[in-house]
Amino acid sequence: MSLLRENPKLLEAFRRGEPEALTRVYQAYSAHVARFLSRTYVSHGPGGLARVGPLDLEAAHQETFVRAFREQARLAYDGVRPFSSWLNAVARQAAVDVLRAAGRIAREAVPLDDTLMAERLASNAPSPEDRALEVETRELVTRFLAGLDEPTRRLADLRFVQGLSQERAGQVLGLSRQELRTRENKLRRAMTTFLVEEGWLTPESPDTVPSAAATAAVLALLFPHFVP
Repeated sequence: MSLLRENPKLLEAFRRGEPEALTRVYQAYSAHVARFLSRTYVSHGPGGLARVGPLDLEAAHQETFVRAFREQARLAYDGVRPFSSWLNAVARQAAVDVLRAAGRIAREAVPLDDTLMAERLASNAPSPEDRALEVETRELVTRFLAGLDEPTRRLADLRFVQGLSQERAGQVLGLSRQELRTRENKLRRAMTTFLVEEGWLTPESPDTVPSAAATAAVLALLFPHFVP
């Protein structure tokens, strides 16, 4: 994605902090940041490698954009390197600070740079923590799907397990794209409720639920083919 590099006027508006430009950038990169945070090891330290869990995802996601939209940060982006890569670096540091504040990593933990990340992913087998998380998420998905009615379970399978596009899934199910979107939105809300009940997400108050970005990222973690 190269939204700002390909649009000099938008880049300048972003640097000036114009609300419409910030909104457009947020909408374009929100899902990217959520997926990055949910899938990436962000630090290393005395406790080993660490990444953002579902309970801290929303806080890290929000903190990323708070930092990225500060004047000093906006002016620091040169418009040359991919904005997504620049934003990843901001997200990684934001995530480390959120995890530190929550007491989930040691104060000595430091962000992983891209080189360490590449070496780790290229050379190491999945850690015991990775395998445990995979087992847990598989069990979570199984329980969620088991609680759905047959048509909704079929939709979840086509869209999130098999990875079909909305158009193709609609054709298989005999639904218009709008009908499919309506059912898919209902499915996402049900998933959010399920994750809260299971303790994977914590609402800010009894009357609120995590943002769409957090829900999308957790769905992406649980369903590898999920694309918001």
